[in-house]
Amino acid sequence: MHMNCNETYREELIAANIREYGYSYDSLAFPSREQAEASTAERDGLLRWLSGRAEFGCKGTKVDCRGLSPGCRACMEGRWSCLFINGRCNCNCFYCPSPQDQTGAPQTNGIPFASADDYAEYLAALGFTGASLSGGEPLLTMERTVEYLSAIRKRCGDGIHIWLYTNGTLLSGDICRRLRDAGLDEIRLDIGATRYNLKKLRVAVGIIPVITVEIPAVPEELALMKDKLLEMAAAGVNHLNLHQLRLTPHNFKNLASRGYTFIHGEKVTVLESELVALRLVRHALENCIPLPVNYCSFPYKRRFQRAAVRRRGAALAAKGYEEATESGYLRTLAVSGPAPMIASLAGAFSSHNEAAGLWELETGGEGLLFSPRLWPLLRGKVDMVSASYHETAITPALTPTATEGRITLPSGRRLAVARQQVIGPLPVAPDGVDSILRGEEKGVPREFLDFERIPSGLADYY
Repeated sequence: MHMNCNETYREELIAANIREYGYSYDSLAFPSREQAEASTAERDGLLRWLSGRAEFGCKGTKVDCRGLSPGCRACMEGRWSCLFINGRCNCNCFYCPSPQDQTGAPQTNGIPFASADDYAEYLAALGFTGASLSGGEPLLTMERTVEYLSAIRKRCGDGIHIWLYTNGTLLSGDICRRLRDAGLDEIRLDIGATRYNLKKLRVAVGIIPVITVEIPAVPEELALMKDKLLEMAAAGVNHLNLHQLRLTPHNFKNLASRGYTFIHGEKVTVLESELVALRLVRHALENCIPLPVNYCSFPYKRRFQRAAVRRRGAALAAKGYEEATESGYLRTLAVSGPAPMIASLAGAFSSHNEAAGLWELETGGEGLLFSPRLWPLLRGKVDMVSASYHETAITPALTPTATEGRITLPSGRRLAVARQQVIGPLPVAPDGVDSILRGEEKGVPREFLDFERIPSGLADYY
């Protein structure tokens, strides 16, 4: 159920983790080989038990997916946008990953949205089915929060599920009604901010349609959380989402002082946090607790949410001969050779009615860019193909590399799509092209795999 990284890849990740934390890295406790093996065995046992009872989603990175909220469904489909309505919070949770001391302009994926109507148009133009308002604490800027909620609902109608993240400390019946009337479908509360007290949460029950608790799985709170599962179900909570604790420069001192075991990876995470999350999923199922519990792992967030961002840009920037991969990168296939050979291949495409718009000659006439849909017309006629990959991103301004797929907003602002080549062109044999297009790993050059497919399963412990 989890991916096996080769030693070279592990060494690259460890080196990146060391670079991120510098001298402070040496103060972190990472598992010995024996500890890693024992923890992996425990996790494997939990996953085996869950495999016949829970639903694993997104290539094994989400457990259990049978009772997800509509918002989580939109996220899994890659059609969710999170707007950070401010960057200021009135709580000081030890696990918070970033400073919360700036109100700032609302922004998502690095794009600021000073206009609520602009953000609502952005959602509509890109076909989002889920949108959330986060912070900071959205209730600290209540008027702004209601303004954006209302604009989203007005522009997108019932075709979008809207939710809000809050620590809940400022909730009241009147605030809940204002949020609901502005268009809120779901509220997600971090009860860790209130020492797991559900008093504020109960205020929202019966007013806001969907009540979700979303918290990190804190190792030392396992026993408490087992008791809280029944209390939450009785209080009217519809969903419980658990996350893995992640180390950041901001929360470093807090997490490093708690005796956790850290694991290497694309980012440093807490080993015990994942095990606790899986134990809670099992506990809920074993005891038939009527509360869906979902473990949303760091690999899910890192791999699937980032791929979704890339795919949005790719959809706007793709040329007729390009295709977005599972990982969200734009793949470009090309054949190079003497001009007469390329001209002959282009002539074959020109005479094929369904090839229109799916190919292009490179400058100089010695290269032919082609869509994967045209590969059957080339198979057997070429000895080698080249492949390259571009990463795309929607950006708030036009630049020399951000000129494609423009989106015009009500204020007159225009968003653009930047593209950057991340690898290639590199040669691929015809059999390798076949493997790429069939979605296989065997036969695909190792350096292409990360750009083609999202790895399966949870992260290794090391």
